[in-house]
Amino acid sequence: MSVTEIALLHLSPNVSIRDSDLRSRLAYAKKVMQDYTGRSFYYLQQVEDSSNIYIIGEWNSLDQHMKNFIPSEANQALLQALKDDLNVKWLLHIDASHDSLPLPKSDAEKTKALRGELAIGIVRHFVKSAEMSKFQQTFEENKQYLQCFLSEGTLGGGWRVDKEDGKEEWVLLCPWTSIKQHENFASTAGFEMYGQIRAHIDGAEIKHAKLLDI
Repeated sequence: MSVTEIALLHLSPNVSIRDSDLRSRLAYAKKVMQDYTGRSFYYLQQVEDSSNIYIIGEWNSLDQHMKNFIPSEANQALLQALKDDLNVKWLLHIDASHDSLPLPKSDAEKTKALRGELAIGIVRHFVKSAEMSKFQQTFEENKQYLQCFLSEGTLGGGWRVDKEDGKEEWVLLCPWTSIKQHENFASTAGFEMYGQIRAHIDGAEIKHAKLLDI
């Protein structure tokens, strides 16, 4: 089963994503991962904090990434080359393929995203103990209200497979034209219906990110 990696990187103080040398090393890291997996990888910059950078990539399995690639000489060399520029804040994997996620795949979609016309909402839902099935049912029954408000594509997500302390986490990606569009959803009747999922979570982390040309 393929899994999607979402990793959050934090740039070191005084390091800019606009730095050409850093971008070159990140581009090389992306090539190494894509060559290893035969799959696409993306860099996105968080809107709320521009020093936060996401990697979103697809692996054949969790073991391929964690047991095979991460300890490899190729990856260790990449980490060494980037160690002064950034650190990994967190890393997770969800049971979803890229085909099911709202990532820009065609050249036209990528061009639009790079023009800043697409903001990917990345929402981590921390699901209450023993309420995974209730959350899933409530989400499936009400996701239509969120989907109908979206104008840039189809939402997608998955359950975290590398759970921390056995806790369930649902990660959702949504294509928004802007943070403002997302905020506007909160004032709709549909939001009240979709918001029923809140009864089954202990909290959520809601961020937005825009595609980087790397």
